[in-house]
Amino acid sequence: MRRVLLLNALIFAVLAAAVALAYYGFSYTSEDRSRERELTQELADEKVDNIEALIDDADKKLLRGVQLDPMSDLQSLVRSSGAAVASVFVLDDQLQIVPDGYVSNPAIRQPKEGLQFRDYFKTRILPVLPLKKAPFDRREHLTLRENSKPGEPLGRDYLFSFMRRRVGDRTFYVVIEDDLNDLVFRTFPQFLPVATSPRLYQVVDERGKFRYGLQFASTGDNPPVESKFSLTVDDWKLLVSLKESTDTKAIERKRVVDSVLIGGAMAVILLGLLVLGFAIRRERRLSDLKSEFISNVSHELKTPLSIISMFGEMLALGRTKSPEQATEYAKTIYSESVRLGRLIDNVLDFSRIERGMGSYEFAEADPIEVVENAIELSQRRVAAAEMTLETDVEPELPMARLDQNAFTLAVLNLIDNAIKYAGDGKKIRLSLSRHGNDLVLAVRDWGPGIEPDEQDRIFERFYRAKSIRLKPIRGSGIGLALVQHIARAHGGEARVDSKVGEGATFSMTIPIDGKN
Repeated sequence: MRRVLLLNALIFAVLAAAVALAYYGFSYTSEDRSRERELTQELADEKVDNIEALIDDADKKLLRGVQLDPMSDLQSLVRSSGAAVASVFVLDDQLQIVPDGYVSNPAIRQPKEGLQFRDYFKTRILPVLPLKKAPFDRREHLTLRENSKPGEPLGRDYLFSFMRRRVGDRTFYVVIEDDLNDLVFRTFPQFLPVATSPRLYQVVDERGKFRYGLQFASTGDNPPVESKFSLTVDDWKLLVSLKESTDTKAIERKRVVDSVLIGGAMAVILLGLLVLGFAIRRERRLSDLKSEFISNVSHELKTPLSIISMFGEMLALGRTKSPEQATEYAKTIYSESVRLGRLIDNVLDFSRIERGMGSYEFAEADPIEVVENAIELSQRRVAAAEMTLETDVEPELPMARLDQNAFTLAVLNLIDNAIKYAGDGKKIRLSLSRHGNDLVLAVRDWGPGIEPDEQDRIFERFYRAKSIRLKPIRGSGIGLALVQHIARAHGGEARVDSKVGEGATFSMTIPIDGKN
């Protein structure tokens, strides 16, 4: 019982350890991914903040550097501020461009294009800029998209930074058109390297249109982190992802490998638990069978001992009516002692086999002589059971390599098995014949037969048929197991052929030369 409890405890310990390990692995992986995403998110936010801070500082310097009296040299002021500017507008409190209050970057627009854009600004852009609602001396911004006609490509984007200024009692406005090309081709590469970073950067606008970086596909398992621009190009956003997460084939391979490893580990654990459970079940069954075996053997040993003791006592006390009766008592004592010896031999042989110490002494022997000797030893037992034993031994069989004692024990066990379990048939038939290079010993009875699903198990140690267990028939369950072991030791096999209600034929086939 303690051993069974220990095995049960081991099962639960293994199961608990497996669950804990799986939970820890899953938690660690999830936590590691979460930590990596948090770090990536912090990095993305920091990148966006740095880019916008650079633009914001340069624009503020330019916006605050503009003067009305005298009017600033806007070109010089732009160069000194470091701002990436496409054009600058200075407006009075009536939102009119003041004299010398407009400058266009010649590297971006030719003079004629600059004049055209000034007119475009006055008619299309100025009306939508919330200049008069802006607080004083604070940079504001607005991202606009140029409208396009139906069927034409989408218009270009504009980023305007503006500030409401006051000088004495005069109010004026400064508007900067930031150079988005400079942002994309000069500023982004400084903060978002493409080739040297372990991460991938991609900037898209609010339509999802690619603006900068390396294009990569978003995966459901590990989507990129996002960080939106808020001080400059509104609704543009930075997407950041680890390089390996963009390789869909690598992701799939990793998923397959992880699944195989986890599945293999779980399969091994489950297989181990099943084997352990089977071992426990088998251990319990063997324990029950051994208990039954000990009880049955004790009873079988006690019966001949009681008979020997009773008739021995009667002979010792002279309680016999005639010499013939004394001789009968002596024969009974002898037959019971032979029976007792056979039972003890069975137990001893089985014990040696269990310990792996079964040994046989093979020699050339006459199988007919061995079988006839076993039949003679069984005659009294057959007669006591009120049964008849018919024999059919093929004459002139060749010599065979046999362990005579073991072969005799096998024959006695087969006859004893028929007497014990097929007594209702009242008849046993034993045959010994040659088939090719094999000797075939068969013992036929006309008992109840054996169920088909039990015929493969009938030679197992301690196993007894279900129909027999319900009857008051004592047996050790090792006789047929010994027959099988002896047959295999001789290079052969023991088999049973039976139909329910028609009896059974137990046969033992062994090669004549002792080899398979």
